[in-house]
Amino acid sequence: MSKDRSVEEMANEVLMRQAKARADRTGESIEEAMEAVLDTEAGAHLSKHRDVPHDEESVQEWQVSMARERAEEWAEDLGDHFEESPEHPTHG
Repeated sequence: MSKDRSVEEMANEVLMRQAKARADRTGESIEEAMEAVLDTEAGAHLSKHRDVPHDEESVQEWQVSMARERAEEWAEDLGDHFEESPEHPTHG
């Protein structure tokens, strides 16, 4: 993706790509597929970025913030996984 593209354009492109893939897979119309995509957590998140003005926010800043959010979510999920894991017996 070009650095000159806006966050809005990037988010819209991703949403359209997901909707097209879903429409191809399910046989739904593109409109139905887009509604389904927007009903997902990721779709709602992208929609928010697509629909909110970003003023001077650069694409690079947006990509970094998205990567940071994903990393934080991954770390939380990993922490939850370790808290739920049964304790390993110690060898002794």
